[in-house]
Amino acid sequence: MNKISVLFITILIVFTAITAFNNSDKQPSALIKERQVMRLNDFITSLQKFRTVLQSADTAKGVEELQVEFIKVRKAFKAWEYLGEYMDPQFVKDNVNGAPLPKLERNTFGIVVMQPKGMQQIDDLLFSNSLHDSKDELLAHTDKLISVLNDYNNLPVYIYDRIVFEATRTAFVRLNSMGLTGFDVPGSGNSIPDAITVLQTIEQDMLLYKTLFEKTDKAATQTFYSSLSKSITYLQQHNDFDKLDRLEFLTNYLNPLFEKMLLLHRSSGVEMLHETTQAHLLPPYNHQANNLFANDFLNPFKYIGLPQELYTAELVELGKTLFYDPVLSSKNNRACASCHNSARAFTDGNPKSTALDFDGTVERNAPTLINCVYSERFFHDMRTEALESQIEHVLTNRKEFDTDMLAIIDKLKDSKEYRERFEVGLKNYQGEKISGQGITFALSAFVTSLRGFNSGFDKYVRGEVSTIEPSVRRGYNLFMGKAVCGTCHFAPVFNGTVPPRYEESESEVLGVPQNPYVKVPVLDPDLGRAKGMLKDNAYFHEYSFKTPTVRNVALTAPYMHNGSYKTLEDVMDFYNKGGGDGIGIKLEHQTLPFDSLSLNKQEVHDIIAFMKSLTDTSGMTSIPKSLPKFEKQAALNKRKIGGDY
Repeated sequence: MNKISVLFITILIVFTAITAFNNSDKQPSALIKERQVMRLNDFITSLQKFRTVLQSADTAKGVEELQVEFIKVRKAFKAWEYLGEYMDPQFVKDNVNGAPLPKLERNTFGIVVMQPKGMQQIDDLLFSNSLHDSKDELLAHTDKLISVLNDYNNLPVYIYDRIVFEATRTAFVRLNSMGLTGFDVPGSGNSIPDAITVLQTIEQDMLLYKTLFEKTDKAATQTFYSSLSKSITYLQQHNDFDKLDRLEFLTNYLNPLFEKMLLLHRSSGVEMLHETTQAHLLPPYNHQANNLFANDFLNPFKYIGLPQELYTAELVELGKTLFYDPVLSSKNNRACASCHNSARAFTDGNPKSTALDFDGTVERNAPTLINCVYSERFFHDMRTEALESQIEHVLTNRKEFDTDMLAIIDKLKDSKEYRERFEVGLKNYQGEKISGQGITFALSAFVTSLRGFNSGFDKYVRGEVSTIEPSVRRGYNLFMGKAVCGTCHFAPVFNGTVPPRYEESESEVLGVPQNPYVKVPVLDPDLGRAKGMLKDNAYFHEYSFKTPTVRNVALTAPYMHNGSYKTLEDVMDFYNKGGGDGIGIKLEHQTLPFDSLSLNKQEVHDIIAFMKSLTDTSGMTSIPKSLPKFEKQAALNKRKIGGDY
């Protein structure tokens, strides 16, 4: 061997040793950053290969091969997603994995429609249409996705330990509320393999932190890594979408993982989100909650204008008094409680609420107020973006209170008790106490107090009770699986506020009939969201209504925005048939799946049993024993608590 060869080999050995030393000396976050860059490149490469196969595919018989290739794309995407989505959720939603429905650009002047694109759109086209009909569109969507990911790949990547820990917990939220429901696989139904990939990727990354965790809490570390491994095995062994016991997976795997990851994060000494982010920039999802169904899982103050520091027991009680006081209406005979009866989970049992002076009815059904605070938009047509604004709409509506804030202020100022209670309730508020702001703050505080996750189902999920009815278990699994209810009614509120950050509320076009009990049902003429606010005036929002919570649905009949369905059985029959399309009402932009859910009578019964298990009005139904007196207007002192009608 000549000297040059010896020298070359020596240099190579030294270089290899140095490289190995440097790699072993890298911090976990640095290694994960390298992995994440590789995952994005793998995602892009898999899309490029998919495009090549798509380009040459025989439209008559090439679809199966193409579907197999796309599943590989999904695997690469899911390996990148848990960190990618956490770090840039808006980018992923708008460009990579948004729902296959048109949206409106919210941050522009005028109405700008964003057409659906990304993984869900490709999934839907590839598995729900013939290749002959969709090949050109598939190529266009694939090219767009490759292009945008290549651009994104040029941006710097910053990953810290905190981000890895928080992205992991957020991924558990997404798995439960979206991943295992089939939300982002509208055509392929690949949700369980997707979930396995996510968990395997998390396991690979989290193993880099095992030594760190063991230094502070060996027991929690052992439980976490054991649960993580077992969760993957469980899904591998139970990979039938319709048969998966999602409740077992939630209680025995996801919740323990969610809790232990929080414990390990805290004990590690690594900073947490609230320590690095200003309070007003934190998302509604509470990163310090220890259970996916915890009472504090969502922060209600992220949805309302009431500052949290003003929220006191005194302000809630003042708001309750105002809620039951008909003095807020023009004729002092109608209260908020007139249409929101606490015995009915704050609804009134009517298809549409009785109007002021018995002048017909208001336009829509009275929705429950319990947990209504967990929403980005309010009213059935989503026309207001703040709970406080909703209150003012009711006050000024001719068929509701037919008054204005100034008239109410003048009345309330004539009551010594009200003046005193406003001073106490708003002691930390620097503005005028009996004012429009003060009144809406008080009412908002009371409505915000009407929340909780303390139903029998919640207590079971949290381990506070040890048993649950078999029908409820089956019903939850159907709701979150085969019946696809959970793809619109997202856990844990089971409304339309979208996980995992819970910052946006959705509406749906269902094709609700005016009267479902006639031989030939016709579409209810209410245009809903399209006429709620000018910004939403788009064709795909016509007949679209906010997705309500199904919590306390056992108490809130009749159902739908127009109160047209009398029973839960009737509602389930409507959904089971495919919504409006299934009963002869054709809407091209219906968002409910057109095809039948193929649920049998037992399955329908079980889903209803699950929804009934979400009933919880504890601590919310008491009413004031009396109303404040008025010194100068004695006639007002005869008004009835809760109004006359």
